[in-house]
Amino acid sequence: MVNVSHIITLLTDFGTQDTYVGVMKGVITTICPQATVIDLTHEVPPQDIATGAFLLDISVDYFPQGTVHVAVVDPGVGTERKPIAIQTDKAFFVGPDNGIFTLVLHRYRMLLAVQLDNPKYHLPHTSTTFHGRDIFAPVAAHMASGVPPEELGTPITRLQRLPLPRIRVEWQGIRATVVHIDRFGNAITNLTHADYQSWCARWDVKEPIVRIGQGDILLTIHRTYGDVPVGQPLALFSSSGRLEIAVNGGSAQQTFGLRRGDVVWVLRREESPPPRVQRSLNLG
Repeated sequence: MVNVSHIITLLTDFGTQDTYVGVMKGVITTICPQATVIDLTHEVPPQDIATGAFLLDISVDYFPQGTVHVAVVDPGVGTERKPIAIQTDKAFFVGPDNGIFTLVLHRYRMLLAVQLDNPKYHLPHTSTTFHGRDIFAPVAAHMASGVPPEELGTPITRLQRLPLPRIRVEWQGIRATVVHIDRFGNAITNLTHADYQSWCARWDVKEPIVRIGQGDILLTIHRTYGDVPVGQPLALFSSSGRLEIAVNGGSAQQTFGLRRGDVVWVLRREESPPPRVQRSLNLG
Protein backbone atom coordinates (compact mmCIF):
# COMPACT_ATOMS: atom_id res chain seq x y z
CA MET A 1 0.00 0.00 0.00
CA VAL A 2 1.04 3.59 -0.68
CA ASN A 3 0.82 5.89 2.33
CA VAL A 4 -0.55 9.33 1.56
CA SER A 5 1.71 12.30 2.29
CA HIS A 6 0.85 15.85 3.31
CA ILE A 7 2.09 17.16 -0.04
CA ILE A 8 -0.61 18.34 -2.46
CA THR A 9 0.20 19.66 -5.95
CA LEU A 10 -2.10 21.79 -8.07
CA LEU A 11 -2.23 21.87 -11.87
CA THR A 12 -4.96 23.92 -13.54
CA ASP A 13 -5.85 26.12 -16.49
CA PHE A 14 -7.10 28.86 -14.13
CA GLY A 15 -4.22 31.29 -14.58
CA THR A 16 -3.28 33.66 -11.77
CA GLN A 17 -5.25 36.78 -12.67
CA ASP A 18 -8.31 35.65 -10.71
CA THR A 19 -8.63 34.20 -7.22
CA TYR A 20 -9.54 30.63 -8.21
CA VAL A 21 -6.19 29.12 -7.25
CA GLY A 22 -5.90 31.07 -4.02
CA VAL A 23 -9.37 29.99 -2.94
CA MET A 24 -8.52 26.32 -3.59
CA LYS A 25 -5.47 26.72 -1.37
CA GLY A 26 -7.62 28.32 1.29
CA VAL A 27 -9.98 25.34 1.26
CA ILE A 28 -7.09 22.89 1.48
CA THR A 29 -5.34 24.58 4.39
CA THR A 30 -8.60 25.05 6.30
CA ILE A 31 -9.22 21.30 6.23
CA CYS A 32 -5.57 20.19 6.45
CA PRO A 33 -3.42 22.94 8.00
CA GLN A 34 -0.33 20.73 7.87
CA ALA A 35 -0.56 20.35 4.07
CA THR A 36 2.27 21.56 1.86
CA VAL A 37 0.63 22.91 -1.30
CA ILE A 38 2.83 23.17 -4.41
CA ASP A 39 1.82 24.81 -7.68
CA LEU A 40 2.84 22.75 -10.69
CA THR A 41 1.32 25.25 -13.10
CA HIS A 42 -1.86 27.23 -13.60
CA GLU A 43 -0.98 28.21 -17.16
CA VAL A 44 -2.31 25.18 -19.03
CA PRO A 45 -4.06 26.64 -22.09
CA PRO A 46 -7.79 26.90 -21.31
CA GLN A 47 -9.62 23.58 -21.72
CA ASP A 48 -6.50 21.90 -23.12
CA ILE A 49 -6.74 18.49 -21.45
CA ALA A 50 -3.91 16.94 -23.48
CA THR A 51 -1.41 19.58 -22.39
CA GLY A 52 -2.52 19.16 -18.79
CA ALA A 53 -2.01 15.41 -19.06
CA PHE A 54 1.50 15.87 -20.48
CA LEU A 55 2.61 18.41 -17.86
CA LEU A 56 1.30 16.26 -15.04
CA ASP A 57 3.05 13.18 -16.39
CA ILE A 58 6.49 14.81 -16.65
CA SER A 59 6.20 16.15 -13.08
CA VAL A 60 5.04 13.20 -10.97
CA ASP A 61 8.39 11.42 -10.72
CA TYR A 62 9.94 14.35 -8.86
CA PHE A 63 7.60 14.17 -5.87
CA PRO A 64 7.67 11.81 -2.87
CA GLN A 65 5.70 8.60 -2.80
CA GLY A 66 2.12 9.24 -1.75
CA THR A 67 1.85 12.83 -3.00
CA VAL A 68 -1.70 13.95 -3.82
CA HIS A 69 -1.85 15.52 -7.29
CA VAL A 70 -4.90 17.67 -8.08
CA ALA A 71 -5.35 18.29 -11.82
CA VAL A 72 -8.22 20.53 -12.90
CA VAL A 73 -8.56 21.18 -16.62
CA ASP A 74 -12.27 20.65 -16.75
CA PRO A 75 -14.30 21.93 -19.72
CA GLY A 76 -17.04 19.45 -18.75
CA VAL A 77 -17.51 20.78 -15.21
CA GLY A 78 -21.12 20.41 -14.08
CA THR A 79 -21.97 17.85 -16.77
CA GLU A 80 -22.19 14.09 -16.38
CA ARG A 81 -18.43 13.63 -16.40
CA LYS A 82 -17.40 12.10 -13.07
CA PRO A 83 -15.23 13.71 -10.38
CA ILE A 84 -12.73 11.02 -9.39
CA ALA A 85 -9.84 10.10 -7.12
CA ILE A 86 -7.23 7.51 -8.07
CA GLN A 87 -4.71 5.60 -6.01
CA THR A 88 -1.68 4.22 -7.87
CA ASP A 89 1.51 2.52 -6.78
CA LYS A 90 3.24 5.93 -6.88
CA ALA A 91 0.78 8.67 -5.94
CA PHE A 92 -2.83 9.79 -5.57
CA PHE A 93 -4.71 11.82 -8.20
CA VAL A 94 -7.83 13.95 -7.89
CA GLY A 95 -9.72 15.62 -10.73
CA PRO A 96 -12.27 15.12 -13.49
CA ASP A 97 -12.66 11.87 -15.39
CA ASN A 98 -11.91 13.38 -18.80
CA GLY A 99 -8.61 11.76 -19.75
CA ILE A 100 -6.27 14.10 -17.89
CA PHE A 101 -4.77 11.11 -16.03
CA THR A 102 -4.19 9.04 -19.19
CA LEU A 103 -0.40 9.39 -19.29
CA VAL A 104 0.27 8.79 -15.60
CA LEU A 105 -1.96 5.71 -15.71
CA HIS A 106 0.04 4.48 -18.69
CA ARG A 107 3.11 4.34 -16.44
CA TYR A 108 1.75 3.63 -12.95
CA ARG A 109 -0.44 0.74 -11.80
CA MET A 110 -3.89 1.81 -10.70
CA LEU A 111 -4.84 0.28 -7.35
CA LEU A 112 -8.20 1.97 -6.86
CA ALA A 113 -10.43 4.57 -8.51
CA VAL A 114 -13.54 6.08 -6.95
CA GLN A 115 -16.25 8.42 -8.11
CA LEU A 116 -16.35 11.29 -5.64
CA ASP A 117 -20.01 10.95 -4.72
CA ASN A 118 -19.73 11.11 -0.91
CA PRO A 119 -20.79 14.69 -0.06
CA LYS A 120 -19.32 14.35 3.43
CA TYR A 121 -15.93 15.25 1.93
CA HIS A 122 -17.14 18.16 -0.25
CA LEU A 123 -17.89 21.73 0.72
CA PRO A 124 -21.42 22.12 2.07
CA HIS A 125 -22.62 24.04 -0.99
CA THR A 126 -21.33 22.68 -4.30
CA SER A 127 -21.52 24.86 -7.40
CA THR A 128 -21.89 23.51 -10.92
CA THR A 129 -18.97 25.54 -12.24
CA PHE A 130 -16.15 25.34 -9.67
CA HIS A 131 -15.53 21.74 -8.65
CA GLY A 132 -11.89 22.65 -8.08
CA ARG A 133 -12.94 24.59 -5.00
CA ASP A 134 -15.99 22.60 -3.91
CA ILE A 135 -14.98 18.98 -4.57
CA PHE A 136 -11.37 18.46 -5.66
CA ALA A 137 -9.64 20.74 -3.13
CA PRO A 138 -11.56 19.42 -0.08
CA VAL A 139 -11.17 15.81 -1.21
CA ALA A 140 -7.40 16.26 -1.61
CA ALA A 141 -7.20 17.88 1.83
CA HIS A 142 -9.16 15.06 3.45
CA MET A 143 -6.90 12.51 1.76
CA ALA A 144 -3.80 14.33 3.05
CA SER A 145 -5.42 14.25 6.50
CA GLY A 146 -5.64 10.48 6.36
CA VAL A 147 -9.09 9.71 4.93
CA PRO A 148 -8.71 6.52 2.84
CA PRO A 149 -9.76 6.78 -0.82
CA GLU A 150 -12.44 4.10 -0.45
CA GLU A 151 -14.39 6.40 1.89
CA LEU A 152 -14.56 9.18 -0.68
CA GLY A 153 -17.05 7.53 -2.99
CA THR A 154 -18.06 4.57 -5.12
CA PRO A 155 -15.37 2.37 -6.70
CA ILE A 156 -15.22 2.48 -10.50
CA THR A 157 -13.16 0.47 -12.95
CA ARG A 158 -13.45 2.29 -16.29
CA LEU A 159 -11.92 5.71 -16.80
CA GLN A 160 -11.85 8.06 -19.76
CA ARG A 161 -8.60 7.95 -21.76
CA LEU A 162 -7.15 10.30 -24.34
CA PRO A 163 -6.08 8.81 -27.68
CA LEU A 164 -2.30 8.56 -27.47
CA PRO A 165 -0.01 8.93 -30.48
CA ARG A 166 2.51 6.10 -30.46
CA ILE A 167 6.00 5.94 -31.84
CA ARG A 168 6.61 3.59 -34.78
CA VAL A 169 9.97 1.84 -34.64
CA GLU A 170 11.49 0.22 -37.74
CA TRP A 171 14.96 -0.69 -38.92
CA GLN A 172 15.33 2.49 -40.94
CA GLY A 173 13.94 4.88 -38.36
CA ILE A 174 11.50 5.98 -35.69
CA ARG A 175 8.33 7.94 -36.37
CA ALA A 176 7.52 10.22 -33.43
CA THR A 177 4.87 12.88 -32.82
CA VAL A 178 5.03 16.37 -31.36
CA VAL A 179 2.95 16.24 -28.17
CA HIS A 180 3.75 19.59 -26.59
CA ILE A 181 5.01 23.07 -27.47
CA ASP A 182 6.52 24.80 -24.44
CA ARG A 183 6.58 28.56 -23.77
CA PHE A 184 9.99 28.86 -25.47
CA GLY A 185 8.60 27.39 -28.70
CA ASN A 186 10.41 24.07 -28.25
CA ALA A 187 8.56 21.15 -29.84
CA ILE A 188 8.64 18.11 -27.55
CA THR A 189 7.87 14.70 -29.00
CA ASN A 190 6.71 11.40 -27.52
CA LEU A 191 10.05 9.67 -28.24
CA THR A 192 11.81 8.91 -24.96
CA HIS A 193 15.56 8.64 -24.65
CA ALA A 194 15.15 5.03 -23.50
CA ASP A 195 13.24 4.06 -26.67
CA TYR A 196 15.79 5.92 -28.80
CA GLN A 197 18.71 4.12 -27.16
CA SER A 198 16.96 0.78 -27.55
CA TRP A 199 16.54 1.39 -31.29
CA CYS A 200 20.18 2.46 -31.70
CA ALA A 201 21.43 -0.59 -29.81
CA ARG A 202 19.16 -3.08 -31.55
CA TRP A 203 20.13 -2.03 -35.07
CA ASP A 204 23.59 -0.62 -34.39
CA VAL A 205 22.64 2.92 -35.41
CA LYS A 206 25.40 5.54 -35.33
CA GLU A 207 24.74 9.31 -35.37
CA PRO A 208 21.20 9.35 -36.85
CA ILE A 209 19.57 12.43 -38.31
CA VAL A 210 16.24 14.00 -37.44
CA ARG A 211 13.74 15.08 -40.07
CA ILE A 212 10.71 17.24 -39.42
CA GLY A 213 7.67 15.49 -40.90
CA GLN A 214 6.85 16.78 -44.35
CA GLY A 215 9.72 19.22 -44.72
CA ASP A 216 13.28 18.95 -45.94
CA ILE A 217 14.97 20.10 -42.75
CA LEU A 218 17.52 17.60 -41.43
CA LEU A 219 18.92 18.08 -37.92
CA THR A 220 21.55 16.37 -35.84
CA ILE A 221 21.05 15.39 -32.21
CA HIS A 222 23.03 17.47 -29.73
CA ARG A 223 23.57 17.46 -25.97
CA THR A 224 22.34 20.98 -25.21
CA TYR A 225 21.17 24.19 -26.89
CA GLY A 226 24.57 25.88 -26.76
CA ASP A 227 26.10 23.19 -28.95
CA VAL A 228 24.94 25.17 -32.01
CA PRO A 229 25.26 28.91 -32.77
CA VAL A 230 22.47 31.26 -31.69
CA GLY A 231 19.62 31.13 -34.16
CA GLN A 232 20.47 27.64 -35.40
CA PRO A 233 18.05 24.68 -35.07
CA LEU A 234 18.87 21.39 -33.40
CA ALA A 235 17.39 18.24 -31.93
CA LEU A 236 18.16 17.11 -28.40
CA PHE A 237 16.74 15.09 -25.53
CA SER A 238 15.31 17.65 -23.15
CA SER A 239 14.92 17.62 -19.37
CA SER A 240 11.67 15.68 -19.84
CA GLY A 241 13.69 12.82 -21.34
CA ARG A 242 11.97 13.22 -24.71
CA LEU A 243 13.25 14.23 -28.14
CA GLU A 244 12.82 17.95 -28.71
CA ILE A 245 13.16 20.22 -31.74
CA ALA A 246 14.58 23.59 -30.72
CA VAL A 247 16.31 26.72 -31.97
CA ASN A 248 19.12 28.11 -29.83
CA GLY A 249 17.88 31.48 -28.62
CA GLY A 250 14.75 31.22 -30.76
CA SER A 251 11.51 29.37 -31.32
CA ALA A 252 11.24 26.12 -33.26
CA GLN A 253 7.49 26.62 -33.35
CA GLN A 254 7.85 29.91 -35.21
CA THR A 255 10.82 28.85 -37.33
CA PHE A 256 9.22 25.67 -38.67
CA GLY A 257 5.52 26.33 -38.08
CA LEU A 258 5.36 23.33 -35.77
CA ARG A 259 2.29 22.36 -33.83
CA ARG A 260 1.11 19.45 -31.75
CA GLY A 261 0.46 16.39 -33.88
CA ASP A 262 3.29 17.04 -36.36
CA VAL A 263 5.51 14.10 -37.28
CA VAL A 264 9.23 13.92 -36.56
CA TRP A 265 11.45 11.17 -37.96
CA VAL A 266 14.72 9.87 -36.52
CA LEU A 267 16.56 8.17 -39.40
CA ARG A 268 19.69 6.21 -40.12
CA ARG A 269 22.09 8.44 -42.03
CA GLU A 270 22.49 5.92 -44.83
CA GLU A 271 18.76 5.70 -45.43
CA SER A 272 16.68 7.94 -47.65
CA PRO A 273 13.95 9.85 -45.79
CA PRO A 274 10.62 8.02 -45.72
CA PRO A 275 7.72 9.05 -47.95
CA ARG A 276 5.87 12.21 -47.06
CA VAL A 277 3.22 11.62 -44.42
CA GLN A 278 -0.01 13.32 -43.47
CA ARG A 279 -0.23 15.40 -40.29
CA SER A 280 -1.13 13.04 -37.45
CA LEU A 281 -4.03 13.44 -35.04
CA ASN A 282 -3.98 16.66 -33.02
CA LEU A 283 -4.97 15.69 -29.49
CA GLY A 284 -6.09 19.17 -28.56
